[in-house]
Amino acid sequence: MPQARECVCCQEITRVNERTGKDENTSCITDLPSFRNVCLDPGVLDVAYFQYRQEYGEQLPEAANERNRYTAYRQFVRWCWGYLGKEIRVVIPACVVLSVRNSYPDPGQNNTGFRSVGG
Repeated sequence: MPQARECVCCQEITRVNERTGKDENTSCITDLPSFRNVCLDPGVLDVAYFQYRQEYGEQLPEAANERNRYTAYRQFVRWCWGYLGKEIRVVIPACVVLSVRNSYPDPGQNNTGFRSVGG
């Protein structure tokens, strides 16, 4: 991860760690089948994207992988934190970012990383 604040493990974030439940065999949230279903499944991401468009009226990039990355990050945040509110950001664990990037790669490797509001 390009910034030190992005180098965080899912086990270090209480809200994320709660999603792994009491399953001692799961040390990373990306190992959960529910993570793959909610955050990586292309059909789920399509539906989530259409909901986003309906709610906010914004159209995301046409490139499928870029749109899916953006939607996957939104899905992850909604799954762990619920609704945060406009312009409220949280750092997504490195394992989640890497899983999303591996599933929906950017051919030019132009990933932006974490940006705070206004920056």
